[in-house]
Amino acid sequence: MLSHEDYQKIVNRLMNILGKNINIMDTKGVIIASGDSTRIGFFHEGAKIAASRKMDVIIDDSNIEYYKGAKKGINVPLFYNGEVIGVVGITGEPKEIIGFGRIIKELVELMVQEYENKKYEELHSKAMVSFIKEILNHPNIGHEEEKILESRAKLIGFDTKKQRSLIVADIRGFNDFILSKNLKEIDIQGLKENIVEFIKSRLNRDEIVFNFNEDRFVIILYSKNPMPFCKELQEGLKKRFNLSCIIGIGPDCKNMKDYHTSFTIANNLIDIGRKIDKDILDFKDYKIELLIHSLSINDSIVFFEEYKDILNSKNKDIINTIKVYFESGMNINLASKKLFIHRNTLTYRLNKIKEKFNVDITNPYVCMKVYISILVNQLSH
Repeated sequence: MLSHEDYQKIVNRLMNILGKNINIMDTKGVIIASGDSTRIGFFHEGAKIAASRKMDVIIDDSNIEYYKGAKKGINVPLFYNGEVIGVVGITGEPKEIIGFGRIIKELVELMVQEYENKKYEELHSKAMVSFIKEILNHPNIGHEEEKILESRAKLIGFDTKKQRSLIVADIRGFNDFILSKNLKEIDIQGLKENIVEFIKSRLNRDEIVFNFNEDRFVIILYSKNPMPFCKELQEGLKKRFNLSCIIGIGPDCKNMKDYHTSFTIANNLIDIGRKIDKDILDFKDYKIELLIHSLSINDSIVFFEEYKDILNSKNKDIINTIKVYFESGMNINLASKKLFIHRNTLTYRLNKIKEKFNVDITNPYVCMKVYISILVNQLSH
């Protein structure tokens, strides 16, 4: 049940409403919370009788001498799930406060229920996050292990067969932000919790968000199209915290084994986003980049060695032209519109590339190789 500190919070809230001194006693009659701090820890015989007999005990001038540690007032037993859990007492002349007895009893019981529900939700949330972290970090789930994890998932109400989108958001320059604000450790943790609560306020009831580590947050949605949510999240973080983020959207999770793969890919997309200066990267749109990202350094060198003259940092306009041309399906009209140049200007540029570097960009296979080399070069730095 609730701690003494929780009961004291209830007493403080009620005293602000009622303006009368209120005590809460345990079933043994010990005062565990009170508006009069000097009474905490003392025995209250009237409360013990009220708890044991499950009845109200009114103490006035006529009977106060029979109740050790009591003052004039009314003492009403508190119930939770049909059992007495304590007693609430209101100090004062019984004639003046007796009308408050039932109201205060119901208010306290409602507050106890509220606190218990909140504690349950917090524990349930922690259990859910702990479970998800485990499957995110688990690359190979065997048959027996899968059955155990399925049982645990049922206990916490996590349907592993329900299709979900997995998103990882990484705060840009988080350490610099902390240093610039001179934040202490407690402030940093508070900031992370505020970010989680901010994201949670934009989720549906069964969707999940948690801080995975440092500046990285994991979000699990039911949405089949998470892109609008990601754009809104970026705008919201900027407006609320003055923070920007890179977001990686992994492949959909259709069963328990998908979560590790999707999480790994989403993290890789964030690394790619940093290198190519993109803010939101969806797995579906960056498969080539992910494939290149998985190459070793030695493997990467093989790709861009052939076109190292083109890939020189001085040729930024040439590189951009080739990228846009390839991404436009080698369509002159579409590429020239994207580059904001006349189609004849684009044709001239392509001819100059062939003349200068002896590379025919209008050949689909050659164009593809150069395009991949550009990506490899970007992702290897």
